[in-house]
Amino acid sequence: MISNTYRFFVPPATLAATQATLTDADLVHQISRVLRLHTGDQLLLLDGQGHAAVATLTHISRTAVQVHLTQRMAADGEAATQITLYVGLMRAERFEWLLQKATEIGVTTFVPVIWQRTHTSVQVGARKQERWQRIIREAAEQACRGVLPTLHAPQPIAQVYAALPPSVPTLLLWEGLQTTAPDASPAAATPTPSLRSTLRQLAADLAPRQIAVLSGSEGGITPEELTAGLRRGIIPVSLGTRILRAETAPLVAAAAIYYEWEPEPLA
Repeated sequence: MISNTYRFFVPPATLAATQATLTDADLVHQISRVLRLHTGDQLLLLDGQGHAAVATLTHISRTAVQVHLTQRMAADGEAATQITLYVGLMRAERFEWLLQKATEIGVTTFVPVIWQRTHTSVQVGARKQERWQRIIREAAEQACRGVLPTLHAPQPIAQVYAALPPSVPTLLLWEGLQTTAPDASPAAATPTPSLRSTLRQLAADLAPRQIAVLSGSEGGITPEELTAGLRRGIIPVSLGTRILRAETAPLVAAAAIYYEWEPEPLA
């Protein structure tokens, strides 16, 4: 892959042509006004599905950019481990920060979750969804990702539980006590296993490695939601003795998963 080249995600059909005209307003603004690129400069165009092409700028106007595509290749920058983050909705600036940073480190899929204690002021309309998509795309470009992460529409936790794929282990970030069964008495509760020990137990059985991480809202998880999750087979895990914010915990968990499961880079 060519290094030190400006990277942009474009519609997949763009990479099939030799000449292309890019009209996305944000992309044109980025190229012409923010980066102030010129004709003759090279770009790396990505289709968000694992393919890339080197393109040379041939014309720049206020509303469009024309490019000539040459070398085509597989896009790199993706982790071997696929992580889906089910994240409780929270205040806008914190949720957007999480989307950006989790995209940078490699998260594959985002599912915003509406828990019982999700604040009623958190509203998600079409414009906010578009903003989240833009944040993810720009973070993926900056981080040299080859595949654009998927963003789902917000879902109630009951809907999330019903749709969890049984073949993918789902970890619940939980700092309380764990019971041996959903209906067990409090006396049967034990400390929740650590994320690290759980990952090491799961590692031998997962190839390719796919995993989901479920994280609560700023108000926490209700006992009823925990019990329902246990009945669905989710695995409670602890991140340690310190209590992390709603936007911090899933990011720490994702980083820990990559640390434990990703192969060592070549020296």
